[in-house]
Amino acid sequence: MVAPFRPPWFGHRGVQLLAGVAVAYNLVAIVLRLVDGDWGEAFLSFAWTVVFGYVLVESLRFRKQQDTGQDTAAD
Repeated sequence: MVAPFRPPWFGHRGVQLLAGVAVAYNLVAIVLRLVDGDWGEAFLSFAWTVVFGYVLVESLRFRKQQDTGQDTAAD
């Protein structure tokens, strides 16, 4: 299976940090909007959490692949 194309900056720690902060922010937003009874906005926050969570997981996976590739190239 061929991996999808990812730009080299996708595995950067800053991308991972921003995605992690966005996930945390949206999780808090979900709780606050559910408490307020704003169901539509809570669902939108959930959707953003899924998107940013996917970016975070894929960025971590890509970083691991980059690190593994550099280790084998150095051998």
